[in-house]
Amino acid sequence: MASQYVVIGLGEFGKNVAKELQNIGKEVLAIDNSEEVVQNLSSELTYVVKADATSQEALEALGVKNFEVAVVSVGGKDVQASLLISLILKDMKISQIVARASSELHGRVLEKIGVNMVIYPEKEMAINLANKLSMPNVLDRAAIAGNYKIYEVKVPKSFGNKTLKELQLNKRYEMTVMLTKRENVINFPSAATTFSEGETMIVLSTDEGMRAFVEDNKNV
Repeated sequence: MASQYVVIGLGEFGKNVAKELQNIGKEVLAIDNSEEVVQNLSSELTYVVKADATSQEALEALGVKNFEVAVVSVGGKDVQASLLISLILKDMKISQIVARASSELHGRVLEKIGVNMVIYPEKEMAINLANKLSMPNVLDRAAIAGNYKIYEVKVPKSFGNKTLKELQLNKRYEMTVMLTKRENVINFPSAATTFSEGETMIVLSTDEGMRAFVEDNKNV
């Protein structure tokens, strides 16, 4: 796992990425072209500097080419700067480049440049909000691969005293129960496991399966 990261662009997203990486013990070089932003973050980030990241000379002077991972998080409207910085980082042979995109077109161009990972923070926030509003029993979720995700969900009342075998969740919702949890006590279920109200389940399911599960259990 990489230990050295450079974060370019210290708006809300970039700032929080840099701070979180630093909090978990990573070496972080944070760069922004605003003196005010750099000054405001100087007490929170160990290495934060003002520089024009669209200048390859400036990035080379800061030793950016020696970092393993670069996060490009310049302002959402500054597409040209985002693309130019990503190109420079690619030319500098950075192992992994992660870039924030403000639109699908912006993201496609970043991918063409060779960015390893394109992220859409605003889109993800909107999706998460929509899911929370439409699926209140879903407590959390994390993408795995393709259409499959890991979800944490409340056990519906209708599951009370029924076994995992009886519920046939895999057949009905393409759902596999990985573990159950009650007040931080974790159990690994078997076919004979029964459920009770107040528990949560960590499950693997598809988007379609989870939507069907929520719809079937929204009033129970």
